[in-house]
Amino acid sequence: MMTFDEYNKAISGVFTELQKIADRTAGQALFGKADTSNPEFVALMQRHAQLTKLASELTERMTQQMQQ
Repeated sequence: MMTFDEYNKAISGVFTELQKIADRTAGQALFGKADTSNPEFVALMQRHAQLTKLASELTERMTQQMQQ
């Protein structure tokens, strides 16, 4: 079972990392490097997908716990 404080800490970490990814990909876009020929961009997009899935799972888990 996860406490609300644990959830807040975890989700904040996810959102912080997502913001870093957004900043990096924005920089890549400015230089025309935000495409699938750029391995760093591909890795960032894969990490983005993992983090958004994790955020969804954490939120769903906390929501279920709060309904009990």
